[in-house]
Amino acid sequence: MHFALILSSLAGLALAYPSYGPPSCKPTTAISDGGFESGTTPSASRPNPWLTRLFIGSATYSLVSPGATINNGGRYAFQASLYPGPFTNGASSLTLTQTMKTCAGQNYSIIADYWFQYGSENNCAIKIDYPYKTIRGSVTTPSNISPPGYWYTTSGTFQAVTNADQFNVVFSCSAGTSNKIGLDNVRIEPFAGNAF
Repeated sequence: MHFALILSSLAGLALAYPSYGPPSCKPTTAISDGGFESGTTPSASRPNPWLTRLFIGSATYSLVSPGATINNGGRYAFQASLYPGPFTNGASSLTLTQTMKTCAGQNYSIIADYWFQYGSENNCAIKIDYPYKTIRGSVTTPSNISPPGYWYTTSGTFQAVTNADQFNVVFSCSAGTSNKIGLDNVRIEPFAGNAF
């Protein structure tokens, strides 16, 4: 009888102490303000949660209204305005970036809406750049869409490398081409399928 009482007491003690194993990863949202509905223009100096960097040529950016006309775009969208610089061989680009709240080893899907003001030439692109296992992956959409000036959707999948992976969107033009490229409704969610 004492033996059963001791085992019962020990079992209670074992349950009372916290586990010292690794904490489980359960981020609530992989990306913040993916629809730019906060109305806060991304900063070049500090994340809010977006950050702009790597300007080449005469690249500017702003939030524009209304947002995408598909997928409930809301009031705002991000817009990159790209103009060739005098010392960049006709190239221009900028990168919009955010540190995601991911779980290492988890597969994720990316869906984002975009538009090009001009699409007749194939000299501009929007590139969605993300982690992929031990390397980087990307989905690049060139500007030769028809018709331009409309919103379209691009997508991809990736497997997170860390719990704080970097997500980048690169807006670029070459060969002396100018264009405006919009981005809205960026959604990054856990994905049950295989990430390619």
